Amino acid sequence: MNPMFAAMKGTAMKDKKKRAAAGGGTASVSMATTSSGNFDNAIKLGIRNNQTNAMSFSGGVTDGSADSFGTAISPARTTQAITLQASDYLNSWNANGTGNGDVVIGGYIRHNNYSSPNKDGWAMDANTIQSQSFATGVQVTVAQTINARYQLQDNTTIATGGPYGIYSNLGNSSNSGFYRIIIQHASGRGAATLPQPGDNFTFRLSVFDLNGSTPLTAIHDVTVTWA
Repeated sequence: MNPMFAAMKGTAMKDKKKRAAAGGGTASVSMATTSSGNFDNAIKLGIRNNQTNAMSFSGGVTDGSADSFGTAISPARTTQAITLQASDYLNSWNANGTGNGDVVIGGYIRHNNYSSPNKDGWAMDANTIQSQSFATGVQVTVAQTINARYQLQDNTTIATGGPYGIYSNLGNSSNSGFYRIIIQHASGRGAATLPQPGDNFTFRLSVFDLNGSTPLTAIHDVTVTWA
C-alpha cells in the first residue's frame, strides 16, 4: 500500500469527527470522469490490446454514461458497475492476438467543500482485486508498475501509446507500491481463451488529499462484467 495513503487511512475516523463538529459542508475528495459535472464517484476504463496499444479489448474507453452507481459499507465506499461486450474483446483478439489485456483507469480527483488541496494521490495496492469469476480459465492478476502519475489530479487522458490515465506507461516496477491490473487469457485456442458473457471481476482503488493538514480519502469499487 502507498505509505501516504496508509497514514491517511489510519487517521480517517478522527478527522471525520472533527469535520462533523465544524459544521457546514463536509470536506471530501472523490474520483470523477471529468473535473465537473457528470460523472462523480466514477472512473473511466479501457482494456488495452498490447499489440496495437488501442483500448480495443473494451471497444474504446468507458466514460460513465452507461454505468450503474451505488454505495456500500465496511468500508464506506462508492461503487460502479461497468458492462463490456465479449464480442469487442474477441474481435480485437482475432485481429491482433495476444496473451493478456491491460486494464487502464482514468479519472480526476475532485476537491469538495475545501480550498487548500496539497497532496493529491491515487492508490492501487496489491489487494486491489476484490473478486473474480471466469468460466474458462481467464484470470485477473496484478503487477507493480511505474507510479509517475499517481500524484496528478487530472488523469483523465487515456490515449493510444499513452498516457494511460493514472499510468504513465504499463511497464513493471519492483518497489513502487502502485499496481496495475492484467487480464491473463486462458490456455487453448480461440474465443474460449477470452472473457465470456457473464464473466466479471471487482477491483478497489482510492484517492486521497490533504485539506491543510487533514487527510481525506475516498474508496471506490468497480465491477466489470461482460455481456
